[in-house]
Amino acid sequence: MALAFRAVLSDDRPAWPAIYSSCISVSFLLLSGIRLWQLHWASIKVEYVGIYHIKVLLSNAVSSVAALAFCVLSFVEHRRSATPSTSLVLYILACLLGHGVELLILPSMASREILYLLIAHVFLDLAVLIVECQNKASLLLPHYQRLTPEERAGILERTFFWWINSILMKGHRSILIDADLPSTGEELSSSKLRRNILRSWDQRAKPEGSTTLPYVLLDCFKRPVSAAILPRLFLITFRYSQPVLINISVRYISNAPKEKESTDNGRWLIVGALVVYVGLALSKAAYQHQLNRLQVMARGALIGLIYQRTLHVLNTSYEDGNAVTLMSTDVDNVQGVGEMFHETWAQLLEVVIGTSLLATQIGWLWPIPLIIIMFCSRMSQYVATHLNRKQRDWSVATQKRISMTISMLSSAKSIKMFGISEAIQSKVQGLRLHEIAMSKRLRWMMVGYNASANALGIFTPPITLVVFAIVSRNRGDQKLDAGTAFTTIALMVFITHPANMLMTIWPRAVACMANFERIQHYLLESHRQDKRLDLKKTVLEVPTLDSEDDTACYALVADKLSVKYSSSLQPILQDINFKVKTGCFWIISGNVGSGKTTLAQVILGEIPPSSGSMAVSTRCVGFCPQTPWLPSSSIKEIICEDGDSDLEWYKTVIYACGLEKDLDAFPDGDQTQIGSRGIKLSGGQRQRVALARAVYSRCDIIVLDDPFSALDGATEHHVVQHLLNPTGLLQQSGATVILMTNNVQHYSLADHVVILGDSQIRLQGDPEGVLHSSRQILKTIIDDKEMNKSRQRGELVVKHRAQTNSTETAALNLTRRTGDLAVYGYYFKSVGALNYIILACSTASYSFFLLFSQYWVKWWTESESDKIWFYVGGYLIFAFICWSSTNGTMWSTIIKIAPHSGIVLHYNLLKSIIGAPLSFYSKSEIGTLLNRFSQDIQLVDKKLPPALSGLTTQICKLSMQAAILFIAQKQILVTLPFCAMVVYFVQKIYLRTSRQLRFLELETRSAVYSSFLETVEGITTIRAFGWQKKFESRNTAELEISQSPFYLLMCLQRWLNIVLDLLVAGIAVGVISIAIAFRGTMTGGQIGVALNMILLVNKTLLTLVTSYTNLEISLGAIARLKKTIQETPQEDGLEEDYAIQGWPSAGAVKVDDLEVSYIPGKLALCDINLEVKAGQRLILCGRTGSGKSTFVLSLLRLLDPRSGSITVDGTDISEIARSVVRQKCFISVPQDPFLLPDATLRFNVDPNEHYRDEEITAALEKTRLWDQFSQCGMNGHHPLPTGDRVEDQVNTSAISHILDSPLSSLPQLSTGEQQLLSLARAVLRAQPPSFPNTIPYTDHIPTPAIIKPILLLDEATSSLDEETEAMIYDIIQQEFTDKGHTVIAISHRLGALKKGWKSGRDVLVRMVDGRVMEIGDLSDVLGRGVVGEDALKDSAVGGSEAVDRH
Repeated sequence: MALAFRAVLSDDRPAWPAIYSSCISVSFLLLSGIRLWQLHWASIKVEYVGIYHIKVLLSNAVSSVAALAFCVLSFVEHRRSATPSTSLVLYILACLLGHGVELLILPSMASREILYLLIAHVFLDLAVLIVECQNKASLLLPHYQRLTPEERAGILERTFFWWINSILMKGHRSILIDADLPSTGEELSSSKLRRNILRSWDQRAKPEGSTTLPYVLLDCFKRPVSAAILPRLFLITFRYSQPVLINISVRYISNAPKEKESTDNGRWLIVGALVVYVGLALSKAAYQHQLNRLQVMARGALIGLIYQRTLHVLNTSYEDGNAVTLMSTDVDNVQGVGEMFHETWAQLLEVVIGTSLLATQIGWLWPIPLIIIMFCSRMSQYVATHLNRKQRDWSVATQKRISMTISMLSSAKSIKMFGISEAIQSKVQGLRLHEIAMSKRLRWMMVGYNASANALGIFTPPITLVVFAIVSRNRGDQKLDAGTAFTTIALMVFITHPANMLMTIWPRAVACMANFERIQHYLLESHRQDKRLDLKKTVLEVPTLDSEDDTACYALVADKLSVKYSSSLQPILQDINFKVKTGCFWIISGNVGSGKTTLAQVILGEIPPSSGSMAVSTRCVGFCPQTPWLPSSSIKEIICEDGDSDLEWYKTVIYACGLEKDLDAFPDGDQTQIGSRGIKLSGGQRQRVALARAVYSRCDIIVLDDPFSALDGATEHHVVQHLLNPTGLLQQSGATVILMTNNVQHYSLADHVVILGDSQIRLQGDPEGVLHSSRQILKTIIDDKEMNKSRQRGELVVKHRAQTNSTETAALNLTRRTGDLAVYGYYFKSVGALNYIILACSTASYSFFLLFSQYWVKWWTESESDKIWFYVGGYLIFAFICWSSTNGTMWSTIIKIAPHSGIVLHYNLLKSIIGAPLSFYSKSEIGTLLNRFSQDIQLVDKKLPPALSGLTTQICKLSMQAAILFIAQKQILVTLPFCAMVVYFVQKIYLRTSRQLRFLELETRSAVYSSFLETVEGITTIRAFGWQKKFESRNTAELEISQSPFYLLMCLQRWLNIVLDLLVAGIAVGVISIAIAFRGTMTGGQIGVALNMILLVNKTLLTLVTSYTNLEISLGAIARLKKTIQETPQEDGLEEDYAIQGWPSAGAVKVDDLEVSYIPGKLALCDINLEVKAGQRLILCGRTGSGKSTFVLSLLRLLDPRSGSITVDGTDISEIARSVVRQKCFISVPQDPFLLPDATLRFNVDPNEHYRDEEITAALEKTRLWDQFSQCGMNGHHPLPTGDRVEDQVNTSAISHILDSPLSSLPQLSTGEQQLLSLARAVLRAQPPSFPNTIPYTDHIPTPAIIKPILLLDEATSSLDEETEAMIYDIIQQEFTDKGHTVIAISHRLGALKKGWKSGRDVLVRMVDGRVMEIGDLSDVLGRGVVGEDALKDSAVGGSEAVDRH
């Protein structure tokens, strides 16, 4: 202050620097007190070092008045703040700015002492600034070392995004992996966002309206939303300072310098330009960064909210695709809602300011732009009115496609076994075409809207300027003034652009509200209501309980329990009463569809009773479902999901569940990754892993829903004896066990048996009494002496894991860092040459005429007054050509390029995935594959075409702008090499890192997809064990990993923008400086064109680099699609024949020396020699892992033999296309039923559409399913009568209506009923098709040859009761065996087979360790290697004393 005071005394120095210095010193003193009070309560974060002494010494030279406060605050900030002091840095910057400006405008006659003094001030300020801005990362205490680089950065590092430089350079030099990226920080952490949004959602206003969710978001993030207001106001201020600067500059240059003060005023112009353009860059960076943070917050909060709803979803609905679509497409569409909110009020303010400034230039003509805006806004109103429905239709179409894709990827094995790959491919591609059709309805509206918006921006400046010129001429002004003309044009940009943005925001807001409504509807849908009563807190009055009974001794009590689905006329369960004492073992049995699984769901709290109650002693229930749910993880992690690993208990459970030998056979043991849905395990292995998980949990109540259906007799006997026997683990642990099963051989082990039938308890009591009233289901128990010396194999065990090391994956994807030119060619090929030529021509025409009109105006201002009509006409013609060209650009982009490329790439991807071998699915995660069909295809639809169009447009515009700029001011040519070099190196450094961040963002998003899918699929199991919090934490961690590259990529874009903005600021200051230095050598029109071009170059340069980088980043999706399509192995080879007439004619199968392996060096099948005569029935039995399913897969060519051959009717199937083998040669009924919930009942039964309605209903009647479907009474139809003449009794349209209903809208099917539906599909395929011309690979002859396909049954009756199983075998006997079809079946249950056994025709094959150990008649094999019927009867009656032949 003393130095400043002495300077004031000098006559050569003005007074304003002293006043400025005093003001900032006083302000600093006031603020420092506030900051010291804040730091008083803060903890110490930095170790003591002596660096602050240097700051103290240097600060004394800044200002003597503020020195004391500076010293104190510097010391306290250094110890108690993890970041450099914001107050001190701002104070030093203010001092530096004042001294710098004073030095710049210092009069040439000033004394040398003042000059040296100011230079010393500047250097001292810089020295203090550099010292104060030093990062404290190495000095922080250990607790604060975990802070992210952004959290440790000072205000300058955050403003200029220097904190991201380390990540930027690392990405430039090497390959980034997840571990290299910092987290998003505490404020953006997914856990905090989830807590905040859940609290706000719970406190929402009720009843809910259509805007409830947006208001909840606003309430949750009101502080971050408010933080963006101030930088947006600064941005408006600096933006509208540009036309004022242009006007002053043009008038200054136009007037020849006459006085000395004119030079001083020119220096102030340079200062003004510096402040305006640098301020513009900084305010825009700060504003956009706040919007980016809002975007991250909205994304994290909404995904967390949707996942929370997923944890409470009703298990009776099919919502796989719904949840994934909401958390991807819908959340992506609404996460920019913060930007729309701020841009709305800001653009309105800009229109008002721009109109006010325009009035100063053209007077009373200022309403002209507003009139044009009102006219063009009519189109925006129309779009907003109709957009909601069309956006919703598009989203629904996308959701249907994704749902079908999920089903396709999840059931790839079943699809291939059924031979319906082509039908599924056609179905999914049809949904894709429907999605494109729905999108085109919206796209055409956007073309019309774009034409209206472009008319506003293109026609408003010429119309306004022409009217002003005509009015001015009539008023007597013969010549158009250059300053007025170019200032008006500049102001037009600042009116039409925000008006355009407002009209753009309106439809976007409507579309955004449609997405909000979809999300809100999902959040408010019926939640799962756990209506189970707590026995510890409830006094029950149950008829079956004696009054003196204590409810504390019971684990389960059902009181008049009834269950009825809303779509069903008949109750599933009615008036169920029972009590289960703690520690008891109950068996609940019954026919298929009798309600066993429904009762299990009631016990778990998944299905609320329609009436009555279910009371439980604990809500945490160990559950093993009929169809095992296994997340994609290692076997040990799945089994030990419940908590810490107890090694001794773990080994005990593994042995009891018969998994020891399986784990020994796996290359990685219990660390083996099982793949999506356990695809690398056999059906029996999956069930035993799920069973081991339930046992390991040590829950007080265990519910087992038919867990032994996929096990062979010996394995089941082992598991039962070690778990359910009185000396077994579950019985010894005191757990209450409820077993749902049809197998009566375990009755003797139970304390109580309940038989369900006709919606009620048909029979119950002690096992002996019930046993004599029930027939038995027999399973073979293999004498496995050989197995003790052999290895067990998994059905699809591969040595390498699905999830490889991230570093290795990164090394294989080196092109993600450096790019690949071949990707451009691949994308352009999908775009179509003609489409791109149209785009390029339209863009070039638009750019030329739009920018040439600027120079046309320059000529106009310099022309004679008598040529006004010539220039007016040319100006309007150029505008019309521009408008037509930009409409052509928009049409070619979103109507031609986007749909064409989307259809082509999706078809190629779908064809590649559907044609992949089964081993491909075992190595791939569903989430990763789904990411290709969802996120990558969405980028192809929505991001890539605009990026391609934008890049082409900006290249043309920048070329024209540069040409005009250099024509107007040739001196600026000297900056061209420098600018080109800077832009080149900046984008090169940026692009390498941004590509990788985009890649990592998409890859980590796959994990979030997988988390959603696994949760929806296993929600029953998750809730049964009480694992909701655990899976929520897991999803939060996956989301946190995904948020990091997403946020860093946006920060990197801000870094790029501020670098380019500062470059443009330098050019703008350079233009004005050159104009001042060479004043008198150029006209006002030239400087006007140059400065207007600066405004446009600023926007164009940013848009060009952004479009290029967006295109490059989005091309990562094309690179992944290209890699997937080209590198996915395909099943069929070119050498295979595709059509053989009349094959197979008999169905004789011969297998010679067959060897099959999954892993090199380990044979799954060894030396198999079999001959199956035409019409013969071959039954395969053996322990789990003995090779039975592998043999079936080899017949279907799902596995290729290592050696040997398989012939059918003398034709080697290796020479026939796989699709032909599966579609014409075999009819398969796999162990896992395959259903498409979103497809129609007709498609599920007849996917190839070969049969009439009456044939489909007849097949459903044979499997006893038509009664259930016909009684649903959908849409007002009366229940349909059934019988042999159903088509004569019922309206055909009613039958068609049911067949064309989505399966998800029909009564829910149990697992056994789903297997019956698979059998109905097989029965239908055995019949000659009614529409033969639609059969793929047809021989194209008028009368198709009669073929005899072979029936393959892979444990098809494992989920059926004895009565239904007998009925199924009767159907097989009538529809296949009696008609001469060869039948090859895998079965562990020989009771029903024995009834229809025919010696000489039927053969039993026993397999052990991949070899055929025995072939013969049923009685012969049973007598030698299998415990047969008598032993099983003894087991059923004698309990644990039954003989186990090991």
